[in-house]
Amino acid sequence: MRKVFVFSGKGGVGKTTISSATAVKISEDLQEKTLLISFDIAHNLSDIFETEIGDKITPVSDHLDVIEPDPEHYIKEYSDPIFKLIKKTIYDLAIPKMSPSLKLLIDSMLHSENLPKQAKTAAFFQLFFNASRSKEYEFIFADFPPTGGTINIFEVPKFFVQEIMNNFLSYKTPIVLAYEGVRRALNPTKMLSLSSPLSKLMDHLKKVKKRGDVVNDIIEKHLTLRLVTIPEWAAIQETVRAVQNLAIFHDVDGVYINKIIGNDIINDNEFLKKMRENQLKRIDQIKEMLPNKPYWTLEQETTEPLDFENLYKLANKLYKNITIDEIIEPPNSSD
Repeated sequence: MRKVFVFSGKGGVGKTTISSATAVKISEDLQEKTLLISFDIAHNLSDIFETEIGDKITPVSDHLDVIEPDPEHYIKEYSDPIFKLIKKTIYDLAIPKMSPSLKLLIDSMLHSENLPKQAKTAAFFQLFFNASRSKEYEFIFADFPPTGGTINIFEVPKFFVQEIMNNFLSYKTPIVLAYEGVRRALNPTKMLSLSSPLSKLMDHLKKVKKRGDVVNDIIEKHLTLRLVTIPEWAAIQETVRAVQNLAIFHDVDGVYINKIIGNDIINDNEFLKKMRENQLKRIDQIKEMLPNKPYWTLEQETTEPLDFENLYKLANKLYKNITIDEIIEPPNSSD
């Protein structure tokens, strides 16, 4: 795997279109196998490529595959085995036998439906893991949700895996000893098992942690994080905050400024002319607020750039006079 592109930004700024166009250009120009994933809960890649895309990897060209994953599929893949082992561990202590109502409570709580939203969204990282294991793709493009959702996604592999899981698993021996002590006290006639439900649970959590470590390694070594915005004050302020908030996970490597009113559509319209002047001022402001970042600008399209061919044309407008290498590894400059 050569590079993982993550695109985020305020809703409605053209993030999915720009990420799709970039994926199309790199896959075509380099003739390298590329995967485009929608991490956003509200998928719209099917609309952009004008083809049916769902929970299975769908080729849209010889070199570009696309997927709109169903989060419930990956949630169940992660959570169901863990929940089953947790139930077995609790039942092994014989506590539910003492209180039928407690058993009902345990059964009702341990369901994937009760997972928090960020855990559901972060289940998409399984796709990163699968792609890295297959070694099929040189480039992965991830269309992330708006900034808040992006932060939730990044929190899971960084804090849950690196900190909580590491700390929990480091106490495996005392946890198992305490568990066996409680189990024998509550159920003294039951023979000690060398393969208790808790041991199986701990072993399974180790596997989950290894997957998380792989994702963290991908983020550290291969990630390029980019934000998409528009030249309006509210959007610019949100972009600046996003750069600051995301810095704890990864530096933002570039900013796209979309939907600029072009001179060719003003046609002596004073209102549009004034809007463009204000937009250019906003562009200067964001470059002052976020210096030493590469910026790409794109004028407002008069027609929607739908399908593979039109996305490729859009990418050529966006990256005019920019080499493929500069798209992949942009120079640190706002010029």
